[in-house]
Amino acid sequence: MSDSAMVQYLPFKSSPELLDEYIFVDGRIRTGKLLEVLDAMAGAVAYKHIDNNDPNARPVTVVTASVDRLDLLLPKAVEDYKLTGQVTYVGKSSMEIFLKAETVPTGEGEHLSPTEPTAVTLQHPGELGPNTVLATRFTMVAIDSATGKSVRINPLVTTTPAEERLFEFAKANKARKKRNAESALTRFPPTPEERLAIHDIYLEYSKYDHSDDERAFMMQKSADKEPMPDNLVWMQDTTIESNYLMQPQDRNIHNNIFGGYLMRRAYELAYADATVYLGSRDAILLAMDEVIFRRPVHVGTLLHLKSKVIYAEGAPHHSFQVRVEAEVVDIEHSKCETTNIFYFTLAAEGDVQPRRILPRTYSETMLWLEGKRRRQEGVHARHMLLESLSRNKTNNST
Repeated sequence: MSDSAMVQYLPFKSSPELLDEYIFVDGRIRTGKLLEVLDAMAGAVAYKHIDNNDPNARPVTVVTASVDRLDLLLPKAVEDYKLTGQVTYVGKSSMEIFLKAETVPTGEGEHLSPTEPTAVTLQHPGELGPNTVLATRFTMVAIDSATGKSVRINPLVTTTPAEERLFEFAKANKARKKRNAESALTRFPPTPEERLAIHDIYLEYSKYDHSDDERAFMMQKSADKEPMPDNLVWMQDTTIESNYLMQPQDRNIHNNIFGGYLMRRAYELAYADATVYLGSRDAILLAMDEVIFRRPVHVGTLLHLKSKVIYAEGAPHHSFQVRVEAEVVDIEHSKCETTNIFYFTLAAEGDVQPRRILPRTYSETMLWLEGKRRRQEGVHARHMLLESLSRNKTNNST
């Protein structure tokens, strides 16, 4: 396991030139560009694991299959970052790669320069320390560069108790994702408790006037309905879209677009959607849920992104869920397919109060339920992360 470990430094605080490439309008680091760096780092770790130093071996390409939940604790101030990653689980042709980013303590980064991923020996693999600002897992798949078929890769050998714990955690994580997929709303109806929640929506929101929408399913037409209060908003009114022509600068050797580029575009649209929904730029990304790359996006196709806020409980809660659906349009054959669905958790900062989201149709209600589920799971996951960081901080100070 340790043979795949790599490190990369991003000294934003110490390098004005690097900061200029990543600076956001609010003075922070562009999160979307960090997603691209993480994807590239995962690829570098994967290539290191599959490398046999055999010049006669058939060429192999590594592609991003999925990204596990990504929690961010990025500081407001610009800091120097250190990224580390290593393979923690291996299947026949797939690899799970654990990545984390940490801030470099003041003074240690003064002489750092931006680096590419390089080999490293990790002292505490997988441990989340007090300086950790993000952690996630990528699943990468190795394919034959000529045929596009999956190829068998090197097995994983653990040599320490810490590596064994990482392996067992990755194994359990794989089982958890399988359970979640089996209980998805696209496969099974809502639970009895969720059906009650749908009925509560009907009872609460049927009093509001939405006669302007013929698709509304939850209420009858009436002239006695109340206007929508300012602290509520219809889900469909939070929708924004964008289109991008896929260019060769963002491709791999198979003429497919990098997964990191798709994540950046999706997040930046989600952020734009959040600012319009809030009426303020004071929005911050807390997490990105699991992303599955269903099919490749080829150079020359049109990437169509549609974003909408699907769940928000409103004040006093500050967080909300944004869903971005990515479709790839084959212009010459007039063919459109969904390639990704992204779910982002953002939060309003300062005195900005998110409005409560109301679904209008059955399909929107299913999106609302999906957002509700993801919020509940996300609150638990973030609590566990913060608890782990707090525990490690206490241990390091004693």
